[in-house]
Amino acid sequence: MEFLRDTKFDFVSKYRTGFMFSACLILIGIVFLIVHGGPNFGIDFRGGVKIEAKFDRAVTEIELETKLAELGYEGVKIQLEPNENKAFISMGHRPEFQKQTYDIPVMGDPGDATAKSLQVSSSIDKAHLLKPGATVELIDGNLQRRNEIDQVETVAEGTAIQLVFLNEFGIDLTENAIIQLQASIGSILTEALLEGGGDWHAVPDNINVTEVGPSVGRDLKWSALWSVISSIAILLIYISWRFEFRFAIGAIAALVHDVLITLGLFAVLSREINLPTVAAFLTIIGYSLNDTIVVFDRIRENGISLRGTEYVEVLNRSINQSLSRTVITSLTTLFVVAVIFVLSSSGEEINTFALALIVGVLIGTYSSVFIASPIVYLWQRREQEAEA
Repeated sequence: MEFLRDTKFDFVSKYRTGFMFSACLILIGIVFLIVHGGPNFGIDFRGGVKIEAKFDRAVTEIELETKLAELGYEGVKIQLEPNENKAFISMGHRPEFQKQTYDIPVMGDPGDATAKSLQVSSSIDKAHLLKPGATVELIDGNLQRRNEIDQVETVAEGTAIQLVFLNEFGIDLTENAIIQLQASIGSILTEALLEGGGDWHAVPDNINVTEVGPSVGRDLKWSALWSVISSIAILLIYISWRFEFRFAIGAIAALVHDVLITLGLFAVLSREINLPTVAAFLTIIGYSLNDTIVVFDRIRENGISLRGTEYVEVLNRSINQSLSRTVITSLTTLFVVAVIFVLSSSGEEINTFALALIVGVLIGTYSSVFIASPIVYLWQRREQEAEA
């Protein structure tokens, strides 16, 4: 199949227009990045808590905000999907999002160091967070021992909770003993959403919680940055070896151009940048490079077969000869990612991934013609002028 046949467009001579257009897009993106204080990094890179929850009915943003405010969490980002009774809740890292520590008094005398069970009041705040598998500190004065809860039973007609531990206490606890529990924000919010408010609550087994510490997010940010830089450096070496250095410069300029414009669009739309977005950026680099290599390969072939012809004519003919293939490939790829973008919710990471690919396909196709090829032409012209 060939949509465009025997075209004779003069692409290279329009390089000034292409450069100006790209410069405007990049400048707009840089302005928005400055205004927003840099890229809008998501939970993966900033650290924080991200929750996807399904409810027994469609909840409103005000209902969720009120419930979270009761726990002391305000300014939380909430995105609703009413058709599926879903909500996406995200909170960037802040000091109050660290693990919370709760002291829960022990009832009665738990026994000596060989004991493995004790009781606490079921009416004590946060006692419901004591669950099998939870690790707690058993504290009595200066004595302290960590242990893991094995079983939880309700006793004394529901007024007390019997905790059976995995190991013996190891210390002789008295009536003054306490249980110190460190609960993550994710577990606290999960309990709150399951409890709900009035006539709504989250559906059990339909809550997904992602918690990322600030240090982990910082490490991920640097890893993502180095992955992009490393891929570009490797491509520079490969293209220099496979073709010539001027082709490598043109290809790398096009790749950086594509990433900058996509990043700028994310800044304009205030879209979050998470790990799937970085994966999309790397995919854009691969797609754009593939399209550029096809054009470069045709330029190299025509450079041999059309020896003596003006280099600008060689470039234009090569671009026109590969134009049909470029358009077909771009349209088929664009159709698939556009369907994913339309069918996915704007709150889902797959939607952001699809948006990045849509921009990448369009800009990648454009840069192969109006950025990479003109740079090869200008480099060649400079070399000819230097030899003259």
